[in-house]
Amino acid sequence: MERPRSFYGWKLLAALWLILLINLAFPLYGAGVVNTYMATALRFDRGTLGFGFAICQWMTGLPGPLVALCVNRLGARFTLALGTGFALAGALLMALLVHTGTQYELAFGLIVGAGIVTAGPIPTQSCIARWFTRRKALAISLLLTGPSIGGFIAPRVLDSLIAHFGTNWRAGWWLMAGLSCAAMLLALAFVKESPAAIGQAPDGLAERSAEIEPGAPWAKRGVFRTAEDWAIGEVLRSRTIWLIILAALGFSTGYSVYLAHGVIHLRDLGYTPAQAASSFSIMMLAMLAGTLAVGAVGDRIEPRYLWAAGSASFGAGMLLSLHATGTAGLYVYAVFLGVGFGMAFASIMTLPANYFGAKAYPVIIGIVTAVGTTSGALGAFLAGYSYDHIGSYSPAFDVIAIACFAGSFLALLLMPPVRAISRASSKANSEVA
Repeated sequence: MERPRSFYGWKLLAALWLILLINLAFPLYGAGVVNTYMATALRFDRGTLGFGFAICQWMTGLPGPLVALCVNRLGARFTLALGTGFALAGALLMALLVHTGTQYELAFGLIVGAGIVTAGPIPTQSCIARWFTRRKALAISLLLTGPSIGGFIAPRVLDSLIAHFGTNWRAGWWLMAGLSCAAMLLALAFVKESPAAIGQAPDGLAERSAEIEPGAPWAKRGVFRTAEDWAIGEVLRSRTIWLIILAALGFSTGYSVYLAHGVIHLRDLGYTPAQAASSFSIMMLAMLAGTLAVGAVGDRIEPRYLWAAGSASFGAGMLLSLHATGTAGLYVYAVFLGVGFGMAFASIMTLPANYFGAKAYPVIIGIVTAVGTTSGALGAFLAGYSYDHIGSYSPAFDVIAIACFAGSFLALLLMPPVRAISRASSKANSEVA
């Protein structure tokens, strides 16, 4: 009798975890270290440094619908290979050819940014969603630990490598080029589009057992989850979606600003490159803790309360980072920032599905991501521009902190929306009664 094969989904998850770590953590989080060395060596001002990062931020969000279309039409495997090709090309250009601000903006901003969005969360999460049904939340949560762990590792590895080669920042991009090659091989060798492609079923269970049981008792969990699927037009006419977008502006803008300027800001305060990279790594570790905290209690506590706490924590971290003195100061602000972003981001990824249903969820996340990356890109550029003209990041960090505290208040005001058709039905029923 033939022994049944083990469920391939967990092996796939491991491969996608590594791919996401390489394609997101190193070029996005590690670039804060590498590009700081680059800006010093090539004598770029803060505006140039921030503008290149702003372009990269735009690229990680705005092409998302095109990436989703590529996944649906050509498959996750092809999309991941294409994205790692972009990342490889961008890394090679940074390592070999970049000498001016314009070259940096094109190579890092456009091409590396295209690699991040094409070989990042959209294709990896889409693939996981096909392989897992009953364990989908667990699988996606495990997948998303990759960028946080990678963000903890990447700054330290890249800073040590660059220091080993006599502060030659191009060595960091050579490493990322090699990692992109590895990610492409992983995608081509291990990514399978669906369980059916190799004769398996989601979760490794029999087809009928893999289905989600209807009528899950959401009300008993203390967290609102709609039983309806909203149309996107209804979503855009609701007050709730605009509150969600406004509440997210503070931490989403602040995160981009700190990725672009955090390391060089710490060096302005007198810390060594190694100390700055270490502080950045602590922030990423704290982000992992914040994300896991939401995963642990997000089905028992309304995510809007967790979001409010996270946004306030991030705002406090921005203020603390302005005067991060001494060993404690170097790490305390990082914990506030990391935990705050991890909680706020995980909550905003959960809340729209709870409020508006699965059908509208991808479009909502696309809108929220596009707005967040646009505000983050503008913030990164304006923070650098502000520093070049007044010699301080204080105005930018103060504004972000205020926006985070306002976002925390708005998150508390969020209430589960009610569809117009549901209100009309309830009114008719009451009149009949």
